[in-house]
Amino acid sequence: MSWFGWESLGGVLTSAPVASSWASGRLDTFARGTDSALWHKWFQNGWSGWESLGGVLTSAPCAVSWGNGRIDVFARGTDSALWHKWFQNGWSGWESLGGVLTSGPAVSSWASGRLDVFARGTDSALWHKWFQNGWSGWESLGGVLTSAPCAVSWGNGRIDVFARGTDSALWHKWFQNGWSGWESLGGVLTSGPAVSSWASGRLDVFARGTDSALWHKWFQNGWSGWESLGGVLTSGPGAVSWGPNRIDIFATGTNSAMWHRWWSAVQTVRLHAKILTAPNVAVNTSVQRMREVYATGGIGVELASTENLNLPSLNIVDVGECVRGQATAEQNQLFANRNNAGANDVVVYFVQATDPPFNGCAAHPAGQPGAVVAQGATQWTLGHEVGHVLGLNHVNNNDRLMTGNGTANITNPPPDLIDTEVATMISSPFTQDI
Repeated sequence: MSWFGWESLGGVLTSAPVASSWASGRLDTFARGTDSALWHKWFQNGWSGWESLGGVLTSAPCAVSWGNGRIDVFARGTDSALWHKWFQNGWSGWESLGGVLTSGPAVSSWASGRLDVFARGTDSALWHKWFQNGWSGWESLGGVLTSAPCAVSWGNGRIDVFARGTDSALWHKWFQNGWSGWESLGGVLTSGPAVSSWASGRLDVFARGTDSALWHKWFQNGWSGWESLGGVLTSGPGAVSWGPNRIDIFATGTNSAMWHRWWSAVQTVRLHAKILTAPNVAVNTSVQRMREVYATGGIGVELASTENLNLPSLNIVDVGECVRGQATAEQNQLFANRNNAGANDVVVYFVQATDPPFNGCAAHPAGQPGAVVAQGATQWTLGHEVGHVLGLNHVNNNDRLMTGNGTANITNPPPDLIDTEVATMISSPFTQDI
């Protein structure tokens, strides 16, 4: 079980992002962009580009997956009222649902055919509006909030609402056969919170704290303390539980782009990068391409360490015939450099070239799992070579990661892994339950 580092997903955002899981393998992300319109980006076998969905918003949006093939998005618009836009076989126009809001809204789907929306209103209290065979009017649920709220449906007939209160701590209010009072859950927050329900009886809450990093607090038979998950955020986070034992978190980072971090208890390959010559495709880019492909099989990739090595005599390394189970004297010498690596971690050595010349070679000495990648390798070579380390063989199909025709000839990026390959990778001792 582990957290994966921050990655940048681009764009220049002017609000915190929000995410909704619309279908298995699909994530939809929304934020306000530089034209103050609603922006949309999604993941399905890779990330789309940003698209603008129009409107002139004055708050961050919120989103909920409400029914098969349906997403509902809410935000505050130019009249400070609640605005609503939805997708079902195409995008609707914006509609105004009234009220004079002083924060972005939050939304939770509480039951089939039921949507509950929350925002801060003109008295800075929590306001509530819901849809069930039509929209209710606004009601005030009290409190004096200093951020937008967030909400999650947590169990049958239960809604939990969180916001920052007058002491800048996390405040909590819930409905179950009536509304509780506000309780303070501590911390000194500098953004509104986000919340995700990860499993039955489990709630994970995220916010930006006093060091501008991502903070994390969770409930499971009681509340944990706050922990810092790092980064330098410039917005509150958004969070969604996307698959068993998976949480995806989004925020704007220091370059105003969307940042992404996730937690997964899936099988994970732990990599260590040892750099003799910097590759033409940056290590982080190659790792990200590897993550994109391996994630389709539910396998995580963690870059555990990066180290520069000064070994000029091995910078063009003799790999012989590059046959797994065989290693040359130079491979034995190179692969002995395993600082910080555990026995089942995979170490990748980035060299100027191999002799004879290959993009990479996954032959390695016994007990020292790893591969070499040449300076001129493609963005898919790293994932391909580590695939060999995990037990995969070449195939004659340029749609696949393991094509034997060279990763430069991959025809449908990101390339495919098939089910039998995933099973082989998961059964490898070098794919760990972290």
